[in-house]
Amino acid sequence: MAASHVENYAPCFLIKVKDTELRHGVSVDVLSVSVTDNADRADSFTFSMRDRHPEPGRLFAGGEKLQWMDSDTFDEGNKVEIHMGYVDNMQLMLLGEITAMSPNFPSSGQPTLKVRGYSLFHRLQRTRIRKPFKASKDSDIVCEIAAAMNLKAKADDTSAEHPMVSPQGETYASFLRQRAERIGYEVVVKKDTLYFQRPRYVDNPSAALILEWGKDLISFSPRLSTYNAVTKVTARGPQTSQGRGKKPLVSTARAGDERIRMGTETGQELSRKRFGENHVLIEDHNITSAQEAKEMSLGQLEKQAMNYVTGRGSCNGNPDLRARRVIELKGLGRRFSGKYYITSATHTISTSGYRTDFEVKRNAR
Repeated sequence: MAASHVENYAPCFLIKVKDTELRHGVSVDVLSVSVTDNADRADSFTFSMRDRHPEPGRLFAGGEKLQWMDSDTFDEGNKVEIHMGYVDNMQLMLLGEITAMSPNFPSSGQPTLKVRGYSLFHRLQRTRIRKPFKASKDSDIVCEIAAAMNLKAKADDTSAEHPMVSPQGETYASFLRQRAERIGYEVVVKKDTLYFQRPRYVDNPSAALILEWGKDLISFSPRLSTYNAVTKVTARGPQTSQGRGKKPLVSTARAGDERIRMGTETGQELSRKRFGENHVLIEDHNITSAQEAKEMSLGQLEKQAMNYVTGRGSCNGNPDLRARRVIELKGLGRRFSGKYYITSATHTISTSGYRTDFEVKRNAR
C-alpha cells in the first residue's frame, strides 16, 4: 500500500509540447497547470501562461509579436505530455492534444494565455463508424477500434458473440459507451491505451492510499441517498429453443449479489428493508446467451449500487490519487469512513502550491 501522505517537498511539473519543455521553477511564464483524470470520460488539462515580447529585455508593446500566442508551440492538435508531483515522485499524468486557446488582454499588465485540451479519447468522439465490425465479441471490437485509432487496447474478455454489430453512423465514443453500459464496464483512454474493463474495484478492491481528515484530507462533503434505489435487476433477451419449448434468455441480480461491498450493509439492502423491492426489467433483443444476460443484470445492479454514497473532497497534492482506484478515508465517523472508488481527480499546481480535488462513490456504509 502506498504511504498515507506525500512528503512536503516543493511541487514540480513538466509540460512537453513539440520541442518545448516547460519546467516548474525554470519556465517562469507558466502560472498554473491542472489535469483532470476521469473514470468514464475524456481526461482534460489546462495551463495558463504569462505572455511577453519574444526578444529578451524588450518591454511588451501593444500590437507587436507575442512569444507564445504567435508561435506554433500551442497550435491546435499539438501533442502534450504533462508530468506532475514532487521532486522524488513526479508522474506522467496525461498524454493528450491541444484543442483550445483562450487569450486575455487586460486593461493593464501583461496578457495571458490559457491552453486547453483532452486525452486521446477525444479522437474517438470525432470519428464515426460507417461499416460493420469484423469481430463479434465486444472485447474484440474494442481491439479493432483501437487498431483503427492507432491505440493500444486493454479489454476484459466478453464471452457473448453477436452475429453482426453494425452501428448507424455513431462515433466510436458513443458506441463504446453504449456497449460498456450494457454490462457495467468502463471505457477510457489513458496515455496511448484504450481500456474496456470491469470497474477496477471489482478486481482490485484494496485501498491504494489512505487519507485522514485533519491530516492529509483537507475537506470532504459526502451525500448518502436511498432515493429510487434499485434493489433488483432482471435482464431478458429474446426467446431461444431449449428442449421442447422456447425459453427466454433471462437473469436476475438482487441486492446482496454485489461482488464487492465497501462496508457492512449496502444501500440497496437497506432500501429493500425499509422501503421494499424496486425491480428494474431490462429487455434487450441483442442478448445472445445466458452468460451475457447475467453480466448485464449484475453489471447494472452494481452500477446502481455505487450511487448510494457519493462525495467530493480535497487533499494535499498527491500524484498517486487517480481515477479508477480505491482509497480509504478515515476520521469521518463510522458511517462515512471506509473505502471509496475514485471517479475523478483534478491535480492543480499554482503559486498557491499543489492540491488534489476528487470525487468518489461507494455502495455501502
